[in-house]
Amino acid sequence: MYPTRVEKVVRETPEVVSIHLSSPFPHEPVPGQFVMVWLPGEEEIPMSISGWYGKRFRISVARVGETTSKLQKVERGEYLGIKGPLGRGFYLEKGPYLLVGGGTGMAPLIFACERLLKRGEEVRMLIGAKTDSELLFVEEAEKMGAEVEVITEDGSRGEKGLVTKLFERELPKRTWKILACGPEKMLVKIVRECVRKGRKVQVSLERYMRCGVGACGSCVLDPVGWRVCREGPVFDGKKLLNTDFGKFVRDPAGRRLPII
Repeated sequence: MYPTRVEKVVRETPEVVSIHLSSPFPHEPVPGQFVMVWLPGEEEIPMSISGWYGKRFRISVARVGETTSKLQKVERGEYLGIKGPLGRGFYLEKGPYLLVGGGTGMAPLIFACERLLKRGEEVRMLIGAKTDSELLFVEEAEKMGAEVEVITEDGSRGEKGLVTKLFERELPKRTWKILACGPEKMLVKIVRECVRKGRKVQVSLERYMRCGVGACGSCVLDPVGWRVCREGPVFDGKKLLNTDFGKFVRDPAGRRLPII
């Protein structure tokens, strides 16, 4: 684990704060990889890398519990413990690309978007959230040069509905390669539609992770035994349909719980 200095803290939405950290990495991370973050006195938690700037990188923290709430309060000059980059990221072949993000699932996608656009790929990004104030990285994606469309569940910005509504409309228009991250029910719907139409799809999964290096088994996908922290968090969507993807998750005690 490396000590890393907090260089900048940015409030993105009422629930999400981005933290820019000095980079301790021995090599450049791949979009979709994550780090284990340790705030002294708290537990380690996994966080997707949402940006890479050479000498610093960014994580984007959603307030979901005690540790993330405290992490959002760090200030410039403080130090965090970082382990990473970890896991398997997106395989970015030649496009064009359709990126589909729901809520905080935009974190790994905005990093992938930046990398693809720098490479000269065509990128269309669909961004969904419950309400306007929770839309994440819309302006940043537009400034990068991506074609962006938004949707909110309450209709406060863009159309009213779920991001899968935009996805189903957009998918037939081009031979897109799809990257997606967000709530698992959203991802299941996207994967099934892509498989039905023979499209390549990669999804980034969120799972409870205790160690981040494949030793504890807390993030295993049954029955194949894939560890989200090692064989993922990015997976080929078609292969995920052979697992409990979309059906069960594990809690901190390791118990399998149905996805509601």
